[in-house]
Amino acid sequence: MILSSWNINSVRIREELILRFINKVKPNILFLQEIKCEEGQFPYLFFENLNYDCFVIGQKARNGVAIAVKKDLKINICENINKKINADFQARFIMINLVDHDIDLCNVYVPNGNPVTDDKKFEYKVEWLKNLKCLLESYIFGEKKLILGGDFNVLENFKDVKNFNEWKNDALGHKKIVSIFREIIGLGMFNVIRKFFLPGEKFSFWDYQKAAWERNDGLLIDHFLVTPNLIDKINKFEICSNFRGLPKPSDHVPIWMKIDQISE
Repeated sequence: MILSSWNINSVRIREELILRFINKVKPNILFLQEIKCEEGQFPYLFFENLNYDCFVIGQKARNGVAIAVKKDLKINICENINKKINADFQARFIMINLVDHDIDLCNVYVPNGNPVTDDKKFEYKVEWLKNLKCLLESYIFGEKKLILGGDFNVLENFKDVKNFNEWKNDALGHKKIVSIFREIIGLGMFNVIRKFFLPGEKFSFWDYQKAAWERNDGLLIDHFLVTPNLIDKINKFEICSNFRGLPKPSDHVPIWMKIDQISE
């Protein structure tokens, strides 16, 4: 089974890139963040023609998350949790359950939080991450299976960007944000990329400004986190960096991992 994640930065204008990715990687499940549309404007037919069902929590012109799932997979929607995490009407979280394997799949688009001088924006990010941590605690302590993926908007390691000192006063590298993210990892979650690559070897985001892609001035802010009972099942992780160099790209690129068949 292949699980993938991509901050698509407007799903309706990136269909050609999504098709290219699906044809190349053939994911069973695709997390999308920053779809920038309401549910009614989501391109369901596009995914239907590729044999995917889609589960969407949208928001007009901003935010929004979706999960595309191959039709042969049985899914339940975790409606109560989705409503609770998105209670402030920012569409940043969607959870579904992979029924046959009893695995919960969480797609997250963590708030950016900038500028840090804006107390409202920064503290919103802090509280959002704390709420996420509270949710994850029950999964870890209950030894449940959980895969958490998406755009975390955090530089967890100083090598996840070329010059970390430039990001210490940014909401992505701020010590308070990094600390909460590490607390989430510290619950017992595993960051999948660290199993396959050293910090600094891979980036997942290159800004549109200042020729960031051309200079390879990137950041690693997209991740898959998994519970301890799943990490040994994951045998491959990749970042499709070349998608950043294609016409009309998102500023993020797809990440994906291959997981062995899991017994119930």
